[in-house]
Amino acid sequence: MKIRNIILLLGDLITMYMALILALIARHGFSSALENIPSHIVPFTLLFLAWLVVLYINDFYSRRRLRVDLAFIRSVFNATLANLGIAVAFFYLIGPTIGITPKTNLFLVTAFSVGLFILWRRVISGMLVSDRGRKSVLFLEPDQLGETLIHQMFADTAMPYRTEGVVRVSGDTMNLPTGLVVHSELHEAERVIGDRGIETVVVGGASFGDLHRQLYRLTLSGAVVVDTATFWEDLNREIPIFVIDTAWLVRNFGDMHKRQFEIVKRTRDFVCALILGTVLSGVLILTAIAVKISSSGSVFYRQIRVGKDGRHFTLVKFRTMREDAEKNGPQWSVKGDQRVTKIGRFLRHTHLDELPQLWNIIKGDMSFVGPRPERPEFVGQLEERVPYYSLRHLVRPGVSGWAQINYSYGASVQDSAKKLAYDLYYIKHRGHLLDVKIGLKTLAMVFRGEGR
Repeated sequence: MKIRNIILLLGDLITMYMALILALIARHGFSSALENIPSHIVPFTLLFLAWLVVLYINDFYSRRRLRVDLAFIRSVFNATLANLGIAVAFFYLIGPTIGITPKTNLFLVTAFSVGLFILWRRVISGMLVSDRGRKSVLFLEPDQLGETLIHQMFADTAMPYRTEGVVRVSGDTMNLPTGLVVHSELHEAERVIGDRGIETVVVGGASFGDLHRQLYRLTLSGAVVVDTATFWEDLNREIPIFVIDTAWLVRNFGDMHKRQFEIVKRTRDFVCALILGTVLSGVLILTAIAVKISSSGSVFYRQIRVGKDGRHFTLVKFRTMREDAEKNGPQWSVKGDQRVTKIGRFLRHTHLDELPQLWNIIKGDMSFVGPRPERPEFVGQLEERVPYYSLRHLVRPGVSGWAQINYSYGASVQDSAKKLAYDLYYIKHRGHLLDVKIGLKTLAMVFRGEGR
């Protein structure tokens, strides 16, 4: 976890405790508040941890939530409604067993926590978004991707980096922002690093091998030297597939198979799928009945997909389209597809159509988290037109994945290329914490009716 997120999380938790203390003082007076704190501290601590999870899945720890603006206030309002609902359910279920069922206190805690949260975030955002809170970067012989990064960093002051300048030995200034300092001599890079405390030097991919001796000297100056693709990956959480080459993949992917992690993940998937299938059996039966009586055709929709190591398997979902949806052959499913039935539209909106994939997870064809499996008819096309597309078959496909929570629903080669950039990032960095993050973000999308 980044230091920025730790600071934000601890600050958020402190504001919640401050809200509890203020609520007790406002309700009972200062002396009585001190007497009531011991009975409130444990249940409210459990509640506050749940509230932090809600803040997390609503992106309050992402870079785009640093600035306190109208969109931020709207998100706070939505998260507060969810937190209040959790609080009411929490104290309704366990309140009688712990001896407190706060009503007025709960309202006061919620109100105070919203005010303190916005105030705290306003103060800390001013520090994090300011230049003093951003790491300095020097670009050396930037390529086209580097130029895109420079413009991106100039336009978005909420980014954790700021551009200190560019070194262009060739003299070509490209299409760089007005006011950016451009140096024409390589030795100037060492001077700038020393004078301005540059922390990172980003080198254009084509120049990385040619300038290895000079880059070694820059490393001795105290800067971290990375190629453009690696810096892009760190900043945008995706791998720029049209820029990298096989040598970059070999250097950066390391142990692609992660066998120990995959064994634990497979066990976790199997157990969780069994439990969920049992708990949701009533929902599965009711959904099957709704599909059957709403339109003619089978309850389930079976389709061949490409899984791990390129093996084909049969994916099972509740049918959401007309029975003759593909009478003219395989087609991309698009947003607002007219082939979708009325009940199918509801199932897609709520993601209930995905529930039968629990069977695919139990069988081992799929995982809860991974790249979404594609149809073999489309895989052949995509492998020809999208570089490194077959790498996504190194892992089990998932019900949800890094691409699904970061990129909107799409149905084209361009969309598939963009989603592959996120899929490769997941394959490289996959781990238990990242899986939890994807799972929480997916739940948030389901509750908001997004993603389909």
